[in-house]
Amino acid sequence: MQSQIEKHLNLKNVWMATHVTEAEFPTPLSKRGLELYQAQQLQQSSQTISSIPTPSTHALTIYPVDCHPLTIRYSLVFASKWQDGPEKEAVIEFLTQIMLDDDSPAQLFVGFLNGKPAACGIIFQSENNIALVSDVHALPFANQQALIEEMENTLLSKVLSEKNELAIISRC
Repeated sequence: MQSQIEKHLNLKNVWMATHVTEAEFPTPLSKRGLELYQAQQLQQSSQTISSIPTPSTHALTIYPVDCHPLTIRYSLVFASKWQDGPEKEAVIEFLTQIMLDDDSPAQLFVGFLNGKPAACGIIFQSENNIALVSDVHALPFANQQALIEEMENTLLSKVLSEKNELAIISRC
């Protein structure tokens, strides 16, 4: 089981990296952002999920990222993990390079709180019905942990409702 989890995490990380490594002219800042992102991913722990708790809050309005303005909002929320200004800027530069299409194995999501982006997450789906919920984060509000849990639970509900053989969550 652990090898399947590690394989799936690796597939997601390779897919994320391709937005820079396969770019014709990647910027030095996006390359640095990729390095920071990859270093952060090494701190993740993962587990399989068979059921989820009922969300205690419904504060977020969650949208799939289907246009570049939402990619930017996703990037801003996720990059708030970094406190250092230049590092945060590099991560934003990297994440805004993500290009999604209908065949993409990943779907990004942004959660809005009172009309403003506040949380984000990814569902990465493999061809063999394994789904990974990853990169869930929320802005550092007083209710940050509740927003993270709501985003995780919402994405896991989506994954489990789609009859995936295996659901994995990866947390920092």
